[in-house]
Amino acid sequence: MDCHVRLVLFDLDGTIIDTMGHYARIASKLIVGALQSITPEEALERYLETGGRSFRDQLRLMGVPEVMVEELAARFEEEKRSLLKSVRPSPLVVERINRLKRAGLKVALSTNNECSVIERLDWLHTLFDVVLCYDPVSGDWKGDPHLRRLLERGYRRCEIVFVGDSGYDLETYQRLGVRVLRTRGLWRGDDRVVEEILGLLEA
Repeated sequence: MDCHVRLVLFDLDGTIIDTMGHYARIASKLIVGALQSITPEEALERYLETGGRSFRDQLRLMGVPEVMVEELAARFEEEKRSLLKSVRPSPLVVERINRLKRAGLKVALSTNNECSVIERLDWLHTLFDVVLCYDPVSGDWKGDPHLRRLLERGYRRCEIVFVGDSGYDLETYQRLGVRVLRTRGLWRGDDRVVEEILGLLEA
């Protein structure tokens, strides 16, 4: 049976909005406070290396004691919420997403940002047809849980393309049988991922 692309699933940070540097600085400060044996530079590097995961999982991978994880995650979430109030996608990003919509595709978001942060961003719900976020209580996070939400909506794996900047994210969705495309940020003038997707439609 033929299977054509129907939905493009995007990562958020580092893909739609240029926030990873800001997050890394916030995270570095929190990690150094928890692990006094690590330098700010090392903390920043380890945060970026473990990108794509929830912040809680990143902290665990770095060896932060479990008793400190929830407190640090809450502080990180609060600082992110404050930062994201002022962040908007560039006009180029909006035009590129709308170009996909005009081609008849649906667009969705898969992020490990906490749902309590994401639900306050009205522009996200205007730009995307489906917004999937991180909620450990309901068992929702990037990867298999988010993919299952899309399958429940009637999409097939072969009809979905995931676009992200993190190697971890790309490997996660590729293992789940979803086609993946890497971007360095849709706000970059030299990014060609939208053209690649439109090329898949023509093929």
